[in-house]
Amino acid sequence: MNQHETIDRNVASGPADHSPGTFVIQGRLVRVRGQNILFSPSQQAIFAVNDTAADIWRSLEEGMPPQAISVEMMRNGIDRLEANRHVEAALGDWQRLNLIRPCAPLSTSSAQKPVSQVVAVAGLNIRIVYPAACAYPAVTVFRHLEVQRETADVLLEVVEQGGRVHLLRDGEWILSCSLDELPVMLKGQLLTEVLDYGAYELALHAAALFRNERIVLLCGNPGAGKTTLTLALVHAGFGFVADDVTLLDSRGHGVGLPFAPAVKAGAWPLLAEYCPDLDAVPVCRRPDRRRVRFAVPEAFVPLPPAPLPIGCVVLLRRGRDSKASLEPVDPTHALRGLLNGALAPGGELSGTAFDVLIQLIASAETYRLTYSRLDDAVQLITKACR
Repeated sequence: MNQHETIDRNVASGPADHSPGTFVIQGRLVRVRGQNILFSPSQQAIFAVNDTAADIWRSLEEGMPPQAISVEMMRNGIDRLEANRHVEAALGDWQRLNLIRPCAPLSTSSAQKPVSQVVAVAGLNIRIVYPAACAYPAVTVFRHLEVQRETADVLLEVVEQGGRVHLLRDGEWILSCSLDELPVMLKGQLLTEVLDYGAYELALHAAALFRNERIVLLCGNPGAGKTTLTLALVHAGFGFVADDVTLLDSRGHGVGLPFAPAVKAGAWPLLAEYCPDLDAVPVCRRPDRRRVRFAVPEAFVPLPPAPLPIGCVVLLRRGRDSKASLEPVDPTHALRGLLNGALAPGGELSGTAFDVLIQLIASAETYRLTYSRLDDAVQLITKACR
């Protein structure tokens, strides 16, 4: 339980806009030494709430619908608009944190014909069905992964209810979010599907590009510039393989997960030269409310279905005013870079998965790239991969 958040604010909103049904409670409220604490078993997280929010939570536990909770608060002397704001703020926060969800049957039925697409990722075929009013821009973010198939391995359905969108997997509720978060949440769910059900030995937290029949891996901590550098290299003629996660098979060969890169707001000016149309792409939100734009590389070409050998591993180190350099690194440093954020099926890195890494390191060139300017980084990597 390492996450704390105070749900103690009034968000201006209109009257409650929920069906008369109640909610499924997915958390537990306790009071310890005068403090109200919500516990989320699924997230192993705790959230501090004020007394007003605690009263709303207890009313939900008793099965009261939101409008009835507002009426009860009015009887206790709270203004109608203020009561609505309290209830809407609490319900919005708790749904965003997946502490509650609607218990009324969720249905994709609509007067408009739903929008459906089947996407293929690492051998899995996943159908996504959207209400027509909620399809854009999410449907465009995954359009480059579409395949023409009647059947799919997994069905994901998007349902709008109560001012939020809900994601169902094969009919079972998974999560809810705001509409502008949907592309990010869908990308996360598609990644989960691949990691839970795909065939691989190890998943690396690494961007990947294609050059001379081999994969170039870019590894680095958050903020090292993997996404920005990936898009700049695509502009320089590299093939796009993966933005964030690359899978390895038993031979140490790579299979990319070519989701459209989510570019954070701070990088938009840096990419103006490389992605001139990025400023026209719709803005989406991550769960932390940070703004991103999804950039589908125009030069995207599906790679051969067979895994490709890894030709080069580049560990990124970006610093302000750093002199650009690309220096060889020894196997130990390269292994540490690849293990940072790596995932194995079942969660534990097995001896077999480690052997896969050894095969990769034994056959690939390994470097550390230090840079501050994007152009310098592109030139150095391009030269090394000729």
